[in-house]
Amino acid sequence: MMTITPNLDAISIILVRTRFPENIGSVARVMKNMGLSRMVLVSGCSPFHSMAYKLASGAEDILERAEEVPTLREAVSEMEFVAGMTSRAGRDRAPFLSPSELMEELIPLTGKFSTGLVFGSEKEGLTNEELGLCHRYVRIPSAPAFPSLNLAQAVAILCYELGRSSCPEVEYPAPLARAEQIEQMFEHMERTLVEIDFLESKNPERIMRALRRLFGRSKLEEREIQILQGIWSKMDWQMRKKGEDIR
Repeated sequence: MMTITPNLDAISIILVRTRFPENIGSVARVMKNMGLSRMVLVSGCSPFHSMAYKLASGAEDILERAEEVPTLREAVSEMEFVAGMTSRAGRDRAPFLSPSELMEELIPLTGKFSTGLVFGSEKEGLTNEELGLCHRYVRIPSAPAFPSLNLAQAVAILCYELGRSSCPEVEYPAPLARAEQIEQMFEHMERTLVEIDFLESKNPERIMRALRRLFGRSKLEEREIQILQGIWSKMDWQMRKKGEDIR
């Protein structure tokens, strides 16, 4: 079977709420070392800070082309595959992929789809809500007593894995759903499941996070999203009809 290497132009490095411009500059340099060029910054410090330029040291062009957006949802809305990095464990943050396991899924997608690697802030990492926007969770193996890596180091490890990996070529017969389409489906799902009392209206998040992980592993196609949306719409209609019949 033919093997492929990653299409680096299809991969965005997404930094969420980065606190220190030095880290943005260091990430830009790592990206250029490894052949990546697409940086997206979500609600963090400016890529034009003098310390970001100082640490970029030859990768200033990546800083100058960086896209700045207010929310992670906006950053990933047009992407078909998004992986979030986390060092924190917990039932809501599993299962984890290692960097090499991630590449087995990511690389075949880059030939056709837009993908993103998401890194949280230096202090808090990614929140549960931000991880909920990701299709896969990735944890870099490290010492349990001190698992948190420097931001640029974490990016370097993922970029290195991209550079050293190749995977079997995969044909996707139908378009994968974009992140924004999936989010709209989840929002509709949550409203409907609250309406039928499957979810508690005051605390739907825990079960919804489990459902996000379940569907996130499925590489949902656009047609499948349409089917799921049709199911929720039919349930909504049945609930409205039942209410009208009671009246």
